[in-house]
Amino acid sequence: MEGILSGVVLYGPDCRVSFADNKVCRNRESGIFVFAGAQPRVADNRCVENHHFGIAVRDPGSRPELVRNLCEENMLSGILLFQQAEGLILDNVCRNNQHWGILLTRDSHPNPEPSALPTMNRLEPNLMGPYSVSDQPLAQIGR
Repeated sequence: MEGILSGVVLYGPDCRVSFADNKVCRNRESGIFVFAGAQPRVADNRCVENHHFGIAVRDPGSRPELVRNLCEENMLSGILLFQQAEGLILDNVCRNNQHWGILLTRDSHPNPEPSALPTMNRLEPNLMGPYSVSDQPLAQIGR
C-alpha cells in the first residue's frame, strides 16, 4: 500500500509463486508488476487506485496466470500486457479505470486472444472501453 514504485514485484524466471488474496492499492506505479520471465499465479487480488496499472506484465518469458483479480479505479488501465509478455487472463474484473480494462501491445500474447477477453473477463465500465491494443502503452506517463 502506498509504495514509492510498484506495490508488489514478481521478478525473474525462478519466480513461480502463488500470489493470492491481497489488497494492493494506492502505489505510485503499478499495483502488481510481473517481469523478467516470472511465471506466477496471481489470483483473487484487489488492485485499487494505483497510479499506473492494477497489474502490469512485461518481457519475453513472463507468463503469469491472472485469475479472478479485481482491478478498479487505477489511473491508467486495469491490466497491461506488453513487450512480448504472455499470460492467461480469466475471470478478472477491470472496471472504473481511467483508460481501458486491459491494454495490450501487438507483440504480447494473451490467452484468450484479445477479441475474446471481454467475454472471459468483466471489462466494463472503463472510460476508454474494455480493451485496446497500442504500440505505445506508456505514452501517457512519458515513457
